[in-house]
Amino acid sequence: MEILFSCRNCIHNCGQSLNIGKGAGFCIKHDSILNHPEAATCKYLHRKDLPSFVVDEGVREHAAEFATFSAIVDMSTTKSLPRIPYSEKYAWDNNNFDPVTHSLAQYHKNSPSWVFIQAFTGGIDGRRSLAYSGLIRRYMDHCGTWVSSYRLVLGLVKEIKVEPIFDDESLVSQDGFDITTIRSEALWDVVFSRIALIQEYGFHSGIEELMWASDSLNGGLSELNWHVLQTELNSASREWITKILRHAKEENVFFPEPALGQYIEICE
Repeated sequence: MEILFSCRNCIHNCGQSLNIGKGAGFCIKHDSILNHPEAATCKYLHRKDLPSFVVDEGVREHAAEFATFSAIVDMSTTKSLPRIPYSEKYAWDNNNFDPVTHSLAQYHKNSPSWVFIQAFTGGIDGRRSLAYSGLIRRYMDHCGTWVSSYRLVLGLVKEIKVEPIFDDESLVSQDGFDITTIRSEALWDVVFSRIALIQEYGFHSGIEELMWASDSLNGGLSELNWHVLQTELNSASREWITKILRHAKEENVFFPEPALGQYIEICE
């Protein structure tokens, strides 16, 4: 249970999950390398596996527990951890350069941020797919609105039925589990993060059907049957896109004229 409240399960560490992303992570919130993400946390934790409004009570209790710390904390010792700036030179010198971590470390150097996120589309690569959903969720949470996020969400919904693929180097070794099992668990890490994104968008936009999008996925999600779920997502994603487009048009924010389109420019 503790690992669910660690940096491995936080959207601010976009490139890792419980089963994805070996070695050190990178926290965009604190702009810091995470040498032991499974043992670290902070009061700004935002869980990857479930939508924020579903786990709000537990996350608020977690935030209260670490409220007196300004940055990242070691969960076992409850001692503050130093901020470790990312260094491309250090990564190459120590033979641990990671392309995904490197890209995420450049996030705040790009403006506007939504352009960087659009360019980070996941496709079939499982780790990039995980990072893509995390980046959109961070952006939407930071903005506190759906207005500047609908295009990003549409892009993810369009590819939500695509099966994420993982090479062995993307997966985290676990005692007692073979690589096939870990690869399957990694797939569900991505799936749940994607669906949580849809639900969080539903919360911000006030679209109730999207808030409870998981309810429209029948046996595939509850049974953790990807092939069944993939068929369900193929159908559901078309309905979700229709709802998002209709709502954006009704609210007059669907690719508005420049005078009305400043929401996108001012957020993050």
